[in-house]
Order: sequence, then structure tokens, then C-alpha cells
Amino acid sequence: MEEKEVLKAEAEQVLARCRALSSRALTYCNRIVGESDALAVEIKSLLQTISTAEKQARALGKRADAEAVGAILKDARNVMTGLGPGGDLRKFCKPKNPWLIRLLLGDKINLVAMRIDVSQGIREEYHRFRDTSAAVMLLGPLSLVLGMSWADRHQGVPFGTGMLTPWLLTGVQLYLGWLAYFYLAMALRENVLYVNGSRIRSWWMQHHYWSAAASLGILGLPITSPAVHLFFRYFLLWSVFQAVVMFVQNRYQRRRMYTRIALGRNTAMDVVAGEACGTSGQLLLLYPMLYTLQVLQFSIGAGVAWRTYPAFLSPEGWLETEAQGSDLRGMRGVCVVGVVFAYMAYRNFLTTLLIMLEKRGRRGPTSGGSRRDVSGGRAPPAAAAVASPRSGDAGVTAPPGASAGDARGQGAHPSEDKGAGAGGKGKAA
Repeated sequence: MEEKEVLKAEAEQVLARCRALSSRALTYCNRIVGESDALAVEIKSLLQTISTAEKQARALGKRADAEAVGAILKDARNVMTGLGPGGDLRKFCKPKNPWLIRLLLGDKINLVAMRIDVSQGIREEYHRFRDTSAAVMLLGPLSLVLGMSWADRHQGVPFGTGMLTPWLLTGVQLYLGWLAYFYLAMALRENVLYVNGSRIRSWWMQHHYWSAAASLGILGLPITSPAVHLFFRYFLLWSVFQAVVMFVQNRYQRRRMYTRIALGRNTAMDVVAGEACGTSGQLLLLYPMLYTLQVLQFSIGAGVAWRTYPAFLSPEGWLETEAQGSDLRGMRGVCVVGVVFAYMAYRNFLTTLLIMLEKRGRRGPTSGGSRRDVSGGRAPPAAAAVASPRSGDAGVTAPPGASAGDARGQGAHPSEDKGAGAGGKGKAA
């Protein structure tokens, strides 16, 4: 009986502790919410003040005075949008989720990471996913190309004219399915990075939407179609070169990005995909590879579209079943994918060219000398914290973000010219 009373007393103590802890947790949550709301109000007010001051600065009579005031206000805005120790302060203002997150996860989900170590972990996970996927994008198409070459020799026909064997048909479909997953996952991860302050150019994220849609579209086409077979031959060869470009981009840009973050030229949440970084000597190799990749992509897309567009002129197969042996469905599908492929190459080319011109403009006479930074010549504390290389970042130098940091404020870079699967994109990591 005594033992029963002791156990009952201990149980009541445990219950009391649980209730006290729950009350503490409620108080903590209420305090955090209250402080967060107060910060949001102040942040919105300060951003509005900066915008008003910028308009007044532009109205100054003397250009030199306007530029001096504008430079100070630009530094102030940079602090608010990610170059200060607190990271991107706009995330406290409950930013609206991008449409892809609303579509897949709903509108009420909150993906903003308040802790700096958590947000930086999201960025590092994005980098690891890109690095792993680059290997798959090289080994997958290369294996299929070698398998097609073997099948052609086995059939005694020139390369590119033989029929796909059953295991090759399965391999192509599996690779297309993986591409659809990869581009959807990349788009989702980049949207999460964007919500947390990563500056990624909008086109690089849109590129993933186009690529995922094209991959799914071509996955639904008849795999035995001669038109689809022809497109695959060109596409897989292009994919091998695209993967090589991705590896070169990763090699050049990852370490440079950490250096730029430490110097206060990029935010701690920027990623390799969002900024075309690298030394001038490195870019002498990278830019020609990117432009070659994009020209090849446009040639393949426009070429197959030109060969197959007559299928749209035939009335057959629109309202009734196609004749046996007809390839109209395959030709029409390949024509659409070819147009999308060429469109992405065109946009990739324009974006890469724009980035190159912007970088040259920043190196012009007005930007000579050391760049002024928001903390008066010192790297922002938050940036310095991320500058130290991690175990997975071989060769990273610290005094640095990513094939992607592309969010509308977006420092997009050619490193983000990822080749899109069926809807490929010339993106370099």
C-alpha cells in the first residue's frame, strides 16, 4: 500500500512537471510570435522608408549627390535583403509562398527557417543534391548511348539507325522518369531557398518547370516511334556534354561563391546556380562551353521540330484513331518537345549573355577598386560564419552559394544552365 502511494505521488509530480513545461512552451511561442510580428511591422516600415528615400535621391539636382546618397541607401537595402548578420529580414514579414509550393503543399505551410544554421543547412542540402544528380545525369545518358552503339553494331547497322532493344527502351523510360523527378525536386528546393532569402533569377526556376513538363510529356509518347527514337539519339548525346559542363561549373563556382559570401558580395543563402562566379581565366573556359551547349540545344530542338512539324498539317489522328503504322502521334509530340527545347536554349543564351554583360559592367571604371560593403569594409558576421568550409566542400576557401540561388532578386549565373531532361536546359552547376 505504501509503495502504491509513493508511485501515485511520483506520477502526480510527473503530471505537474508536464503541465508546467507545456505552459512554458506556450509562453515561449507567444513571445516569439509577438516579437516576430513586431519585427515584421518595423521591417516593412524601414523598407518603405528606404524606397521613399531612394525616390528623393533620384530627384536631387546634382548627379554626384544622387549617386552618393543612392550608394548609402543601396547598402541599407542590401542589409535588409540578406547582407547583414540577420540574413534576409523580409522573411519575418510572412512572405507569400510561391505557386509551386502552394500547389504541392498548400498555402498555409510555413517554410521560412528562422535559425541561421537551419537555413544554411537547406542551402548545403541543395548543393549536395545537385552534386549527386550531376553524376546521374552523366552516367545515365552515357550508359544509354553506349548501349545504343552496342545494339547498332549487333544489328549490323550504322550508329543511330538501329532499333532500341527492350532493355534500352526500359532504360530510356526510367531516365526520363528520373529527369521529371529531378527537375520537380530542383524547382521545389529552389522555391524553398527563395522563400528563405536566396537570390535566384526567376528564369532558372522557370527553366525547371519547363524541363519537368517536357520530361513528362515525352515520357507519355510511344517509345517505339521513329521520331521519338531520333530525338533520343540527339538528346542523349547532348546530355553527356551537358553533364560535363555541369561538373566544370560546380568545380569553378562552388569555391568562388563562398569567397563572395565572405566578402559581402553575395548573401549567405545564395547558391551556385544563382550567380555566375569565377575568375576571368576560369570563365574563358566556362562561357564557351555554356554557349556551345546552348547552341547545340537550340540546333537539336529546332532541327527535330522542323522535321516533324508537317505532322500537324495532316487532318488524320485528331478526331479519329490513326492508321496502323502511322507515326503522327510521335511526330507531333516530338515537335512540341523540340520547340520547348529550342525555347529554353534561347532563354538560357539570353540570360547567360545578360549575366556576362552585368559582370563586365560591374568591373567598369565606376566599379574599380575594392567594392564598398555594407559593414564598412568588413564581411558581414553572418557571411563570415558561413565562410568556413564544411567537410563536404572540398577546396572551399574561407575568408562564399549555389546552381542556384535564383530567386527573383536573383543573381543568376551561367552555372545554372542545367540541361533539362526531355525539356533540357543548359544549366551548369
